[in-house]
Amino acid sequence: MTILRVFGAYLAVVLILVTLAVIAQSLFVLAGLMAVGAEIGAADALSMIVDDLTGLGPLYAIFIALGLAVALPMAALAGRLLPVPRVWVFGAAGLVCMLVMLTLMKEVFFGVQVIAGARSMAGLLTQAVMGGFAGAVFVRLTAPPRSKPSA
Repeated sequence: MTILRVFGAYLAVVLILVTLAVIAQSLFVLAGLMAVGAEIGAADALSMIVDDLTGLGPLYAIFIALGLAVALPMAALAGRLLPVPRVWVFGAAGLVCMLVMLTLMKEVFFGVQVIAGARSMAGLLTQAVMGGFAGAVFVRLTAPPRSKPSA
């Protein structure tokens, strides 16, 4: 597997995770606003999601890229040592990456979770699951090509 293919998969997974994580956090914020009586129409909700993707997305991408830059190589090492499927190892690495990243962000920013959609346990776990999904996608993108059966 070439380094360009791995790097391309890494960039793709960062973009996928940022997109999913920002959309999820926006939906949690919208749900919280609606829970306190705010009336939010579909157009407003979509506008907020787009604004979050363009506003929060680039900054969140930096944190996610740094987290995955540590988590994915560690998963590759662990995958060589553990007798479990790669998808489990990389999925767990993505999940743990998001949990650690969000916990560290809260500690660094004076005890305030800057990702508003991750302030509840459900929001935090949703972000973590998105990380797990991204790890699984990385496995798929870096899987060796299947050989075609000979006729």
